[in-house]
Amino acid sequence: MTQDSRNTVLRLLAGLTRPATALTIALIIGAVVIGIAQKSASAPFQAYGALFRGAFVGAGAWSSTLSRTMPLLLTGIAVYVGMAAGLFNIGAEGQLSIGGLAAAAVGFGLRAYLPPPALLFLSLLAGVLAGAAWAFLPAYLKVTRGAHEVITAILLNYVAQNLTRYLATGPLRDRTGGAAQTPEVGATLPRLFPAYDVHWGLVLALAAVVLVALALRRTVWGYETRAVGEGPGAAEAAGIANGRIQIQAMLLSGALAGLAGAVVILGTVPFRRFPSDFYGSGYGFDGLAVALLAGASAWAVLPSSLLFGGLAAGAEQMAFDVGTPKQIVTVVQAILIIAVATRIVLRKPSRRLRPSAPPAEALPATIAQPERGSV
Repeated sequence: MTQDSRNTVLRLLAGLTRPATALTIALIIGAVVIGIAQKSASAPFQAYGALFRGAFVGAGAWSSTLSRTMPLLLTGIAVYVGMAAGLFNIGAEGQLSIGGLAAAAVGFGLRAYLPPPALLFLSLLAGVLAGAAWAFLPAYLKVTRGAHEVITAILLNYVAQNLTRYLATGPLRDRTGGAAQTPEVGATLPRLFPAYDVHWGLVLALAAVVLVALALRRTVWGYETRAVGEGPGAAEAAGIANGRIQIQAMLLSGALAGLAGAVVILGTVPFRRFPSDFYGSGYGFDGLAVALLAGASAWAVLPSSLLFGGLAAGAEQMAFDVGTPKQIVTVVQAILIIAVATRIVLRKPSRRLRPSAPPAEALPATIAQPERGSV
């Protein structure tokens, strides 16, 4: 094993320490809550055993877990891209909803004119473009007016919620049925295995995470993005256009979130239509948790997404087998994020101690230069 390989492995192992510690704390506190609520010392063991079986034991459990992991991979890496550039894309839920609606609109609007492969491609592309377009305004206002992206993205989330609800119950509603939803799309993502709900959206999601992780570490764009995120003053002094990088990162973030919405609508049962209450599915907000848990490595989005997907899948089994409310999983997730966020806050140096305009040579040493021969 080369020295570079050893350093990579050591970096990945070090990156797992924080989420592993946070998960341990969350599970312990969750166990205490379960024990008190059910007045039994054995209740936490029974509950966690059922949760594990429902998430990871058997093909059906894995199918359920992977179905929930698919969109989390995309929203998780979407939020991570923004964080890498120093942005917090809290608008992923809105971008996911807009992307899902765009994919559904193309999917049923052009089904009479295009063959399924072309229709599927255009539906996915519509989701990507719609998500990117919805993320552009917060980025533009951030760069040109200094408006905080968290505030503008939250406001746009409300717009997305009400806009998609209006369109699904009004102009785009399926008039042949009673439910408030769009007509069924004309092309869907095929399943990887006929008997299970896991479809080709999983392949798209995995490919997206791998490509983004490689781009952030092995390209000039990735180096500049991480430089802006680590030290915007130093990056600007070094000649990096902060505004351009942040807009690019936010557009990519929105595109990935929009793709997540398209993947859910085009492949996940019982969707394949856009329902009026699609906003609030939670995939966008859970993507925030996935990215925070991933920490300093984009590759950590993979296990982080699997963990949250497994928790969501196992919650149903836990409630069915031992009667533990599935909301306990939400408590565990909340504690997990609080633990991660607390460590970030405690370790983050005060901005008041940083120079306002550091010289170019002060570019953070922790940011690795792209490898020789990178694009």
